Amino acid sequence: MFAPDDLLVALSNARVDFVVIGGVAVGVHGFVRATQDLDIVPDPSPENLARLARVLVELDAQPLGTGDFSPKEFPNDPTDPHQLAEGGNFRLETSHGPLDIMQFLAGIEPQPAYPELAPKALPVTFRDAHIRVCGLEHLRAMKRAAGRPQDLEDLRQLDGA
Repeated sequence: MFAPDDLLVALSNARVDFVVIGGVAVGVHGFVRATQDLDIVPDPSPENLARLARVLVELDAQPLGTGDFSPKEFPNDPTDPHQLAEGGNFRLETSHGPLDIMQFLAGIEPQPAYPELAPKALPVTFRDAHIRVCGLEHLRAMKRAAGRPQDLEDLRQLDGA
């Protein structure tokens, strides 16, 4: 079951610093639509990645879409802060539903993306937690670069917002 609210609260309670992107960010900018996962860009500092790794263990995070492979057969383990620090993108299933951890993003330079996104992100209060949501121009840049049908529809809707 996908519970994005619970994911946001768990991340916030663990003091993970991140920027929300993807469908949830699109909704904050005025085009509310269904989304299947929560997409975040974490602060790449070692302390923050250690907090993120700890909460991923608590959320029983496992790689999504592993097919016939065991999660242990994948080269990077997102519950290990040292492997998180290598900068990969992770698609995970958690006890609250799918979570995508994105550190490198099409349409955003320089990489990793967090230092570029964070200063222009919107502060949002959510259930007594303070989170940041990707700014509109960065969100548009990511959607243009991805170019999938849903991204193009999001752009059309955001451009009308």
